[in-house]
Amino acid sequence: MMLLLLLLAGGCSWLGTAALRRYALSGGLLDEPNARSSHQVATPRGGGLAIVVTFVLGCVVLRLLGQLDPVSCGVLIGAGLLVAVLGFVDDHRHVGAGWRLLGHFLAAIAALLWLGGYGALPAQLSAVLGLPDWLVMTLGVLYLVWLLNLYNFMDGIDGIAGGEALVVCLGMALIYAMTGHGALLGAPLLLAAA
Repeated sequence: MMLLLLLLAGGCSWLGTAALRRYALSGGLLDEPNARSSHQVATPRGGGLAIVVTFVLGCVVLRLLGQLDPVSCGVLIGAGLLVAVLGFVDDHRHVGAGWRLLGHFLAAIAALLWLGGYGALPAQLSAVLGLPDWLVMTLGVLYLVWLLNLYNFMDGIDGIAGGEALVVCLGMALIYAMTGHGALLGAPLLLAAA
């Protein structure tokens, strides 16, 4: 069943990206090259929406199959959609950097609060280093916002953000499999397929 879901996710994302590319080209939704661009010709924008929609629908299916817990599903969909909607609006009409950054911080804070922290390692580091929990949580929020903006920066370089996401997701899945956490494989494999 999981293999079928991954194949469907890859196909839906590919077809969705092709449709969004056509939409962007016909509507003039193009990223024009400038001094900070890595591309030399106008490039369609907004194709990431196909990945987001595929991933969100896939998370719902994983939840229905019992392969994704409700909290993780809620975080992936809730915080993920906040960032995706902000990016989609920015692709269609400019959203100021301050507003985007505020949205990124809200998504990171919501995700960590919803999860009740972010795993055993930060708690162990907190205990070993004697750092208060609020500082560890603050560092986690700053890390997530930094990572999000790093991906946003890479998004302007043809294929690098998708390639990096693929490597990270497959690496995460491999670590889960090797450490006996096979129940966590669904979401990273789904994102890799999308």
